[in-house]
Amino acid sequence: MDNITTQTWGDGPVRIVLLHDGLGSIANWGDVPNRIAAETGVAVMAYDRPGHGASTPVPDGPWPTEWLRQNAELFGELLAHHRIERPVLVGHSDGASIALLYAAMRPDDVRGVLSIAAHTYVEPICSSAIVEMREKTAGIVWGLARSHEHPAELFEAWSGVWVSDDFQPWDIRSELASITAPTVVAQGTNDEYATDAMVHDTVAAIGANARPHFIDGRGHLVHYEDPDPIVDLAVGLWNES
Repeated sequence: MDNITTQTWGDGPVRIVLLHDGLGSIANWGDVPNRIAAETGVAVMAYDRPGHGASTPVPDGPWPTEWLRQNAELFGELLAHHRIERPVLVGHSDGASIALLYAAMRPDDVRGVLSIAAHTYVEPICSSAIVEMREKTAGIVWGLARSHEHPAELFEAWSGVWVSDDFQPWDIRSELASITAPTVVAQGTNDEYATDAMVHDTVAAIGANARPHFIDGRGHLVHYEDPDPIVDLAVGLWNES
């Protein structure tokens, strides 16, 4: 897995793994992983999915409609490659969707899940927001170039699948009852890409071991706006699990 870029904070075996958002990268976590490592005393790893940061392969057109599931399978390979056993997963947005999918696929291999602004089905508010983003492609690609080697290809891959007709029926809620790890389903109250129903529906799909957590006044990019609640939730979940 030499084509997947990773970074680790802290010493010893990795116990917590961070999964970035749909246009994110390792760099976009800021100081969050370092703070989590310092406050838990365990090693934390983040990685760039293919097409993000310097990781390859570079996409050619929109992601396939099952790209999130494919990334969940790739995530399992990544954990095996780095010999990471039963980690706590901290995922944001699409990364949180991947974390939930992996926890459902491999329930015995996950210690806990902090899902931040996950999508478990397609809400109109999300598709509409991404349609609007595609009207500002040049500016967005310019910004993405600070963190990604192929920003235009990444934006087309991500936004193209989200607005495609084939992706609109996507829904993983029926699979989430397989998750057995303690799960926190967090979301900002001002999320631009989801309604509160996304949290409640996701918690209901997982069952009794999941709980909702709304972060007041924050949008979709919660840890960009205020990393403190994300660090606190991750540390609390580690201590709990």
